[in-house]
Amino acid sequence: MTALSARVALSRGFALDAEIRAEPGITVLFGPSGAGKTTFLHAILGATRPARGRVAVGERVVFDAEAAIDLPIHERRIGIVFQEGLLFPHLDARQNVMFGARDGDRARTADLWLERVGAAGLARRKPRDLSGGERQRVAFARALAAEPQALLLDEPFASLDHASRGALCGLLLDLRRDSPIPFVHVTHDPAEALRLGDAMVLLKDGRVSASGLPSALLAPGGEASAGGSTNWLRGTVVEDGPDGARVDLGGTVVAVPALGRAPGSPVVLSLPAEEPVLAMSEVRGTSARNVIPGTVVSIDGGDGAVDVVVATPVAIRVRITRGAARELALAVGSRVWLLVKASAFRRSG
Repeated sequence: MTALSARVALSRGFALDAEIRAEPGITVLFGPSGAGKTTFLHAILGATRPARGRVAVGERVVFDAEAAIDLPIHERRIGIVFQEGLLFPHLDARQNVMFGARDGDRARTADLWLERVGAAGLARRKPRDLSGGERQRVAFARALAAEPQALLLDEPFASLDHASRGALCGLLLDLRRDSPIPFVHVTHDPAEALRLGDAMVLLKDGRVSASGLPSALLAPGGEASAGGSTNWLRGTVVEDGPDGARVDLGGTVVAVPALGRAPGSPVVLSLPAEEPVLAMSEVRGTSARNVIPGTVVSIDGGDGAVDVVVATPVAIRVRITRGAARELALAVGSRVWLLVKASAFRRSG
């Protein structure tokens, strides 16, 4: 298995000075618009030449400013899938994938990859006759038919509807399982980062500000949470049925609406911080399906509201008024109970 390592710096138009190491699996490059995510990918790919730095795939160096190594894009064996797919409009799906195929029987390779991504029935159709999700399936097939040693994904699902995005995320997870190469996936969607990421790198203003597990960086108080008002929670389906489901969030099991997922399936849930109700003693006889005990680990006062992070053991952010915080006499270490309606949890991935 091969890792991708990249350390690049440039200052033309945008100041970028960042370094990552992506192991086989999916490394999410996360950050707000304008953080430099796409510029970083272009520097790794070879579409932009850094002023300083080094890019290597395994032991093979494809760029080294000091050693004057700068392999052209077609020699780097680093694939990329763009937001819009960028298929050749005059070629059908099969011909697009054949163009990307590396060696040997390109027609057979194209057919195998189209089948692998669930697009075998699209082989003779031109890009204009494909939906957004179908075009991205073909784009994945074209990129992987080239047998890349690393694959860059520049927000490939950003322009898709929710259903297509979910299906393509599932496809990407299947490809990751079967491909011993690093994937670097750019997104600013927390749910997508949680569902896909084996690791995450947070980019801000052209620099890496944090790295680690997506669940840790996106947890309340994590470097990537940015004090947001939504809890993003990755869990595993315990049971599911027409009347609702139960999800293990990593030590905290919650009741949620029916998910249509088999037990054992991974799922990403969102929970607005305004939804949970805080109580200082256990409450019984309530319509809330979830009464969750926990301990206050942080209290952050803002303009007109207070954010309270409760370890349950999974961390959940609760936003309450300043008046409520005073009346409850909350303090770090306080034992509390969260009352949360099942309907407050929404499936996000």
